[in-house]
Amino acid sequence: MAYGGDAGGEAVAGRGHNAPCSNRDFDFFYRGLEAEQLLIQKCGGCGTLRSLPTPFCAECRSFEWEAVPVSGGGRVHSYVIHHYPPLPGFETPHLIAVIDLEEGVRLVAAMDGTAPDALQVGAPVTAEFLRRGDVAAYRFRLS
Repeated sequence: MAYGGDAGGEAVAGRGHNAPCSNRDFDFFYRGLEAEQLLIQKCGGCGTLRSLPTPFCAECRSFEWEAVPVSGGGRVHSYVIHHYPPLPGFETPHLIAVIDLEEGVRLVAAMDGTAPDALQVGAPVTAEFLRRGDVAAYRFRLS
């Protein structure tokens, strides 16, 4: 699998992904998507799981952490239906949901391909991996 890239699709040394942004707090997440895994941070000091990635733990203030995979299963906590403005690569209406993962953390993700009238708070969902252009991505689908 090819890793790294820019708008022209050329390799970017050390990043390991084609995401449009790069920093040391998020690169592990995008490398996980390239491998079709959802990864979150686990604090090396107290074991707290966290998402979105941050440089240190809000519970114990440790800067030590490791990337750990999560199942990708969860339930819809909340959602919005985006109508305007149109977003490149997405049809409208476009569903965006906050998902309570089985592991106890939340992720925000697209639910494109899901009919707005089919979605409800509490509905079970599963992560699905896909590519948006040359960028590895994920979305959730109803289980």
